Amino acid sequence: MALNRTEPGRRPADDAAPKTLPLRKFFAAAAVKAVAILLLFLLNLAYLYGSVYNQPQRGAAFHVLLVDYDGGAVGRSLASAYQNLKSPSFPTLITQPASQYPSSDSIVQAVRNRQYWAAIFASQGASQRLSAALRGGSAAATYDSTQALTYVWNEVRYPATGDAVFGISFALLVDATRVAYNSINGTEALATLAQNDPAAVQVYLDPIDATAINVNPMPQGAKVFYNTISMGMPILQQFFFILALNGMSARFRIYSGLPPKSSGILRAAVSVVYTFVGALCMTGYIWAFRENWAVHGDQFAETWMLLWLLMHIHFCLIDAATSVLPQPAMPFLIVTWIFLNISATISPFEHTPGFYRLGYALPAYSTYEILTYIWSNGPAPELHRDLPIMFAWWLVGLACAILAHRRRCRLTLGAGSAQALSTKADDVVQVEEQSPKRSSEKKSINAAEEPSSSEPEQQHGSERDSNSEEKDTSAAAEAIASSDPESIGQKGAKMLP
Repeated sequence: MALNRTEPGRRPADDAAPKTLPLRKFFAAAAVKAVAILLLFLLNLAYLYGSVYNQPQRGAAFHVLLVDYDGGAVGRSLASAYQNLKSPSFPTLITQPASQYPSSDSIVQAVRNRQYWAAIFASQGASQRLSAALRGGSAAATYDSTQALTYVWNEVRYPATGDAVFGISFALLVDATRVAYNSINGTEALATLAQNDPAAVQVYLDPIDATAINVNPMPQGAKVFYNTISMGMPILQQFFFILALNGMSARFRIYSGLPPKSSGILRAAVSVVYTFVGALCMTGYIWAFRENWAVHGDQFAETWMLLWLLMHIHFCLIDAATSVLPQPAMPFLIVTWIFLNISATISPFEHTPGFYRLGYALPAYSTYEILTYIWSNGPAPELHRDLPIMFAWWLVGLACAILAHRRRCRLTLGAGSAQALSTKADDVVQVEEQSPKRSSEKKSINAAEEPSSSEPEQQHGSERDSNSEEKDTSAAAEAIASSDPESIGQKGAKMLP
């Protein structure tokens, strides 16, 4: 630390106006910062956009169960339609015998258990009912073409993907089945058609349609936010609160005024309470805009607890990062962390490039998977994978937060010692500046008086005081120039009274 001295009547050097402004350095620094920010968003948005790149060509990665309970023309038409539509963009239909799935309830359960993304089956006796309706009479009047086929899907898993993939694919499959039926059995059907019966003619024109079974319907419009922006907002909440908490801790001298153990317990309590209330707020606005979504109180409590765990994980990780990284680097970390977590939940991994499967290890993916288990009120086949990932993140976050708190306490102690040394050095400088004046006054007084026998002793004492002050000044300057907080604390402890 340089100690600047100025002569009386002269302007300090620090206050002197610069001859030229450093505009070149300013523009260079601004350009570096601008390029860094642009690269930050460019790379993160490129990563996000890459997760949905060429998505329509990955439809075949979704496995759909196909069961033929009919065994007649309708079942054969369904199989033929799939062969005509089979492509990389169309879901893969896996045919299973009716003996393995003896009823439609077993198919619904298979979709609920996530053995398949969806299922479609030809109803038992569909071909017989259609043949009877073509001959007219009461069979034609009561015929319901939607009973020929049934498809099953679970909207709660990925609502946007389910609507885009399965809704469109099943509509195409049903239309193709109708065309295949006319191609396979059209001539025979026309030969038996009761052309004088309007109901029979209508059956001939619209022989096959389908009924949809949505295992867990989600009619609310807010469903598109659950696996997108709702996975990024908890990170921002923790980041902004930690910034405020660090500022308040410094302002009220929490680290210097309390023992490390006490301040650590206080900070842990604040983190638990804040994330607990934050999770309640997030669960509250999800429930407030649920519209006609059929969820109950137990699911509310489970959602609340899961979101609290997610928020506390983010709190611990960000808290540790703020103690290590400089403040200008934090936005880069937070923005990247947000995009990584959103990219892991925005779409199922079957619909993304293989590289993005690293999202299995991120807390947002496990959280959303467990949320779908809670909201579907059914079995959780992947819970043995998702819960350990969540608790592993939590334990790592807690350990990092504890180490970060110890580092903060050590740095605060070093900064306090440095400040005390700086104050001591300023006092020494003031004493040195005032000593010539006092010496001149003392000389004038001594000149007026006769020398006494104690004059030599006073002179030696003054020299000793002067030497002591010079040593203190040298020690203070050495300690302040040091960049190691621990050395500052040690030297400050020796010099402080």
